[in-house]
Amino acid sequence: MIITTSLRENESLIARAQELASELGADYQPRRKLSLSKCLERFGPFYLLYKDRLSFVNTDASELTFHPDTAVLRLKAPHDALISLLGQSPKSILDTTMGLASDSLVMAAVGNRVTALESQEVIFQVVSRGLATYQTYNKQIEKAMRSIKAVKSDSLTFLKYQTDHSFDIIYADPMFSETIKESENLNAIKPLANGSRLTREWLDEAKRVGRERIIIKAHFRDSVFEELGFERQVRPNQKLHYGVMELIDTEY
Repeated sequence: MIITTSLRENESLIARAQELASELGADYQPRRKLSLSKCLERFGPFYLLYKDRLSFVNTDASELTFHPDTAVLRLKAPHDALISLLGQSPKSILDTTMGLASDSLVMAAVGNRVTALESQEVIFQVVSRGLATYQTYNKQIEKAMRSIKAVKSDSLTFLKYQTDHSFDIIYADPMFSETIKESENLNAIKPLANGSRLTREWLDEAKRVGRERIIIKAHFRDSVFEELGFERQVRPNQKLHYGVMELIDTEY
């Protein structure tokens, strides 16, 4: 894997890129004013270090980068379906599918303690570093970003090492089974994401580790809700539905 810098490079940025290359086991290559297309021709997919963030450029030139915009918009809305399902009290939440961390951010911003898992190396590096370093005037979001504990692990392996009832809520948002045209912000993550479906083994471990409930999100046509026994939360005119499995009798 290659790492290079943005065109606005200086000695400090080059030094950071070299240090990061060593940390990631990647090779640093000078940018030499090459365009992104020329970099792809020469290097293949590569990490791209800017002054304020780390990105990854895919073969199709789509660029995976971290930005909290989606979470910010959701928090400004008068109602968010996921927040409503969490309940009012601050909880410990295991997000087993971090991805771009939008759901993790929303859950953390309303006062929950979030641990977020990501199995794919590139996504983990880009997003976890974004959570740790991205700066914004929105202090609620910045505090939420810094509070999230990002862990590189596949969810089943992580769950197997946890003690019984160690998280209040287990959350999963696997890659959608059908393409959603409006979700163009996911184009850069699709080639890199783990496309595995939730399994009975995953559910058994989630039920053991969770205390209150398990929440999943999927396309409204996805049969995962019925296959695994989740109560589908129908959202009229929305392409994404949530599913809930209560582990104890709890009002939310």
